[in-house]
Amino acid sequence: PLEACYGNGWTCNDVASEIIKRIKKQFPTAEDGDLRKKVEENLRVCFIRHDKSTTYPDGGNIGLHSKYFIIDDVASYTGSQNLYDCDLAEWGVLVDDVAATEKMISEYWTPMWENSYTGEDCDVQTVMDGLEIDRDGEEVSQFSYLNQAKLEDAARQSTRIGLSSNAAFYAKEGYGDDEEKDKLI
Repeated sequence: PLEACYGNGWTCNDVASEIIKRIKKQFPTAEDGDLRKKVEENLRVCFIRHDKSTTYPDGGNIGLHSKYFIIDDVASYTGSQNLYDCDLAEWGVLVDDVAATEKMISEYWTPMWENSYTGEDCDVQTVMDGLEIDRDGEEVSQFSYLNQAKLEDAARQSTRIGLSSNAAFYAKEGYGDDEEKDKLI
């Protein structure tokens, strides 16, 4: 699932941990045991699959860039907006109609979910243990030739050599030391 390159190396546990962090921020007095129980009983995160497989019959990796949210079975959002701030043109459609949402659930969501959810992608213990991990990354607020070079190299190399994340590329290439920086500027 990570090889499809749509998750930037994030696992389902990482995604679930970030969701729980936001819930904890909104409800700071929530008890850990209660929160853990609610996560175990209600939160379901998985990689998309086809016939319970993470690859197509031809061996290609399955990936889906769109985001899809259902709110109380009465409204839904489908689009490209990420759950984090980024400087991209994002588009989406919010449907606030019960009948249209029910149709989307039965014709799109339910079949996709039945083919994708296996219960193996997200572990509550790992999710709860991951709440202290800082996944926000470095702040990049202005253009630099070094950052541009890193992005271009990562995009070129990660797909060519099959790395599952840009972080793996940077670690492999040793970016970060002054000698490498001097070569790129």
